[in-house]
Amino acid sequence: MRLIEKHYYTINKSFLKALGIWPHNNSQFISLLQQLLVLTLTLTYIGMQLLVFTTTKYNMVLFIKVSSFIFSFIVITLKYCTFMLKSKSIQNLHYFIQEDWKLIQNKLEFNIILKYAHNGQFCAHFLFLFIVFVVIALSFMQFLPYILDIVLPLDEPRPRKIIITAEYFDPENKYFVTEALHEILLIALVASIMFATASQLLVFCFHTLGMFQIVSHRIQYSIEDSVLHASNSEKEYAIYKRVVQAVIAHRRTMEFFNILISSFNVPYCIIAIIGLISLSVNLYGLVEAIMISKNMNYILLYFIMTLNHLIYMFVTMTFGQKVNDSNNELFTLLYNTSWYMMPLSSQKLILFLLQKTGKELYAVVGMIIVAKMETFASLLNASMSYVAVMYSCAH
Repeated sequence: MRLIEKHYYTINKSFLKALGIWPHNNSQFISLLQQLLVLTLTLTYIGMQLLVFTTTKYNMVLFIKVSSFIFSFIVITLKYCTFMLKSKSIQNLHYFIQEDWKLIQNKLEFNIILKYAHNGQFCAHFLFLFIVFVVIALSFMQFLPYILDIVLPLDEPRPRKIIITAEYFDPENKYFVTEALHEILLIALVASIMFATASQLLVFCFHTLGMFQIVSHRIQYSIEDSVLHASNSEKEYAIYKRVVQAVIAHRRTMEFFNILISSFNVPYCIIAIIGLISLSVNLYGLVEAIMISKNMNYILLYFIMTLNHLIYMFVTMTFGQKVNDSNNELFTLLYNTSWYMMPLSSQKLILFLLQKTGKELYAVVGMIIVAKMETFASLLNASMSYVAVMYSCAH
């Protein structure tokens, strides 16, 4: 497992362990305590945001301010719970990856799987830097009045206000610093959950793409003209053995992909619905801030939130599209080979692969959203329609 961890689990392993959702933790008791702490912090903060509706007069502006964050917090908390409950499935996927590495046959295949593992690492590091930037940006916005009072002081201190609308029962802001630090702590916590879960899914997606490339490699190098025209039994057996290895790799790839999708299908059905609502609310908040209030802080805030949603959606749809493209490329490769000149036993296996790869292979997120680029455009269009409806109702 250590060799695999070196290439797949670096920074994201540290976050998963810190959050208590690393499936290979030795101490279940410590993991349980970590999980209780994380859930207590997130759920109580969601409750504090909901309390605002009971202490403040309701209007559309208040609804957008509260909902823009509360839906995001709910989505991320659900993702955390999913990783808690699906710990065994994630562990099995890790072991699946480990076994795949043991089946690597030569240097070329090793380089292929290593390339995709390192691509996953690169994306994880890029995601980490982006999330750190978001947390720092929100923290800077929170303490900007303090900074401006030092750099450009006015006759009276600038007003202090918590970015995330939550009920602290402190109308005079006597404990503003404590409240702001609590807010930043929760932002950092949900950002960590977001990074840990997203980077883990990235690992699984890149491994799937890498395995498809290995299948293509085995097919390509099992069918060579110099071997096809040979008639002796040894060379026929050599061709058959190579094709069998390609079939085994394809079977394992499909099994891994199906386990991955089935493990997260039910919880991600709820997450996908709430996520779409959250995107619509933040888009509406951005439009409202630009056209009506013209408040730069809210413009930046809603822009960051909307950008997070769009990036997550785009990456999800891109990987779904790439999986289908890899499947179609494999079908084209099989179709264009001289499989009809091969021994009968090998022909049957090739025809079997042609049947399996001849169908579209899309990941269905939450049993309702087909992961492809057309879906990304459709979801964005639907969100804009919801924004138009909310804007017309409010004005």
